[in-house]
Amino acid sequence: MRSVLSSRFPVALFATLACAACSSSSSSGFGDTSDGGSSTQSSSTGGFSSSAGTGDGGGSILNQSDAAGGSGGDGGGSTVTTIYADTDTELYTLDPQTNQVTMLGTFSGFGGGSGDTGATDIAVNAEGDVYINSESVVYKATLPASGGNVALTKVASIAVKSSQSFYALAFAPAGVLGSGETLVGGDNNGELWSIDTASGATVDLGTFGADPSESGYILSLSGDIVFYLDATGAPTGLATIRSCKSRGSGCGTKDDYLAGIDMTALIAAYKSGTPSSSLLAGIYGGGTGNVGNGTGYGELFGLGAWEGTVFGFGHSPANLVTISTSTGVGSLVSSAFSSGWAGAGVSTKTTITIAAPPASK
Repeated sequence: MRSVLSSRFPVALFATLACAACSSSSSSGFGDTSDGGSSTQSSSTGGFSSSAGTGDGGGSILNQSDAAGGSGGDGGGSTVTTIYADTDTELYTLDPQTNQVTMLGTFSGFGGGSGDTGATDIAVNAEGDVYINSESVVYKATLPASGGNVALTKVASIAVKSSQSFYALAFAPAGVLGSGETLVGGDNNGELWSIDTASGATVDLGTFGADPSESGYILSLSGDIVFYLDATGAPTGLATIRSCKSRGSGCGTKDDYLAGIDMTALIAAYKSGTPSSSLLAGIYGGGTGNVGNGTGYGELFGLGAWEGTVFGFGHSPANLVTISTSTGVGSLVSSAFSSGWAGAGVSTKTTITIAAPPASK
């Protein structure tokens, strides 16, 4: 989510990390690219091997098939989802079965203007196309075949307000906020906004309301958002949030909360153009009138999920954690990274089997 220092991770750090919480199979993954070409990564053992081609100048796709076979498209083949993560200068993948982190390449193509010098987050659509945002611009990424640059093609300049910067990014599934997938971003005031990828126009969707545990404080977006369809096909959202004295200021940096996004409120705000007073559907590990334990980790600027596991990517300190959806507490997977994470993302077609959080309001 936030910009970080541009130093690279040592190569030795990309050995397979010990798996703290992962499952062994998945029933959904990335489908075929729609732009006439793709770059693919396939695996039958949890490792990575790659072959590549380019589409219409922007689209690339990662498609990992497991030992059960399957095409990885819409035909129902068994696949393993790739979770993407980024620093401000580089793009990585996380294999959720093994927790192996691999660098794909260095970003190339930022405009260099105000708020447009580094990556702050990632969004992945249903086709597996990867989008990157800086604080003020949305780009489409072309993934390299095997190392090298991740080429960025500008999609739109975001219509930012005075002193506003965009950090979080995710696609809402098709039909939720519009006929197609809709890009949603989070800003430095802790609010969510829809972003028109043609014009860059934004619609204020709201914040997460009052902190039920501390009078006078509010809950603001801390790090990232993820949208997906649950097992019943209902639109669902997750976010990392934190307690603040006011929007974007006086915020706690040591303890983020994993929260559900109130999709009914989000949809109503999008259709009416009136921001919601609370997008909070509940906090994992919390309850009515309290926020619960918290994750125990702050600045979780990246958020990813696969099946029943939620991953948090920390900025400072730079770490990878899994977050329990029963207690809301994080468990450290690895802190062996020399640069903080800025964001993370998964395809809207990823299979995620997470129960709704208890109500917190």
